[in-house]
Amino acid sequence: MRWSVVPFGRYKGKTFPEIILQDPDWFFWALPKLYGKLADEAKSLAQKARAIKIPKSNRRKLEVEYQYDCDQRFCGFAFVKADAWHSQRTARLPYLDLRRPLCRKYDKRAGRILISDFRTHYFGKHKRLTKQRCEEFFGNDKNFLC
Repeated sequence: MRWSVVPFGRYKGKTFPEIILQDPDWFFWALPKLYGKLADEAKSLAQKARAIKIPKSNRRKLEVEYQYDCDQRFCGFAFVKADAWHSQRTARLPYLDLRRPLCRKYDKRAGRILISDFRTHYFGKHKRLTKQRCEEFFGNDKNFLC
């Protein structure tokens, strides 16, 4: 898939897959303000970003566990066994939703933590989120439930 380049603002010259994996908070903030071809592309990407499959490293049934501190600020996510115990400071889904941690309580650091964990779990701790990697990930429909 060929991604459009954003022609304005803070991320001028970048594609939406780069933006969402650099600053998901900005992406979801800008989403309702877009129109035309950019809006269609961004809505499609947002739908994918809210339904990312858990990598199949083995055959166990896993869920994404979002972890929060006592002030309801996002602390990170991990893959855990679906039947494992969890506390009141966590939330679970059978897929990764990049929007979910940004909805509870506004905290700009939540986006940085989210993307750091995403990079580690989906690409490896020492891999950079290059333009090519971002675009290839979001261009592969096998990575998403929808």
